[in-house]
Amino acid sequence: LMKRVAVIDIGTNSIHMVLAEIGKDFSYKIVDRIKEMARLGDGTFASHRLSHEAMERGITVLKRFALLANNKGFDTILPVATSAVREAKNGGDFLRLVRKEVGLRIRVITGEEEARLIYLGVRHSMDLSDDPAMIVDIGGGSVELMACTRTRLKFVRSLKLGAIRLKDLYLKSDPPDKKMIQRMEQAVTRIVKKALSKKKIETYSQVVATSGMAGNLAEMIYLARTGRPLAQIDMAAIELPEIKQVEQLLRAKDTQGRLKI
Repeated sequence: LMKRVAVIDIGTNSIHMVLAEIGKDFSYKIVDRIKEMARLGDGTFASHRLSHEAMERGITVLKRFALLANNKGFDTILPVATSAVREAKNGGDFLRLVRKEVGLRIRVITGEEEARLIYLGVRHSMDLSDDPAMIVDIGGGSVELMACTRTRLKFVRSLKLGAIRLKDLYLKSDPPDKKMIQRMEQAVTRIVKKALSKKKIETYSQVVATSGMAGNLAEMIYLARTGRPLAQIDMAAIELPEIKQVEQLLRAKDTQGRLKI
């Protein structure tokens, strides 16, 4: 008999639910997936608190997801929360509210556990080689770096470099000025260098980027280079341009927010 499970990932920017049927041999089939941009972490990293509005948005989305899962016969719901809830001083208040209003008990995981789960997901989705690969997951609150092979994780780093966090801490105006961008770039370089400094420098056979943020960047780079949209984001291979080229691509927007080709 298949076990029907709904897994909910409560991230800093989005809340993502996957409905899956799991067989006795642990094979699984994804039945449905749904994603909402609840922006739970808006303002969190400057204030260290989840705002009342953000918590309300999160609860509204979780109520909808729980109802949808139950209506489709997925009674086992496993909600997991990451950096926004993990780091907020009032993260516990959010957990209690969700328990009271939605009836879900959320498990809050560390950055390292998040990295381990991402690695397992990548390993099940594609063929990693025996040579070391680097997996990079860009979230709203944190960035997980994993050096791995197909059989094991060599090391993990959870860095406080998520997109919403960087925006909150460094990009105080829209559009940001050059000094803000410069300060942000220096901070990113410093944190990444420090995280990798104690590791023997290895060459990586491939870099695998996961998350919606990585998908958005891949689409923008492909569109700017070819003038065509990327047909399929999953498993797309993009040759990364120099960071200066990425900046130029991001700045070359017309008033509708579309990229100029």
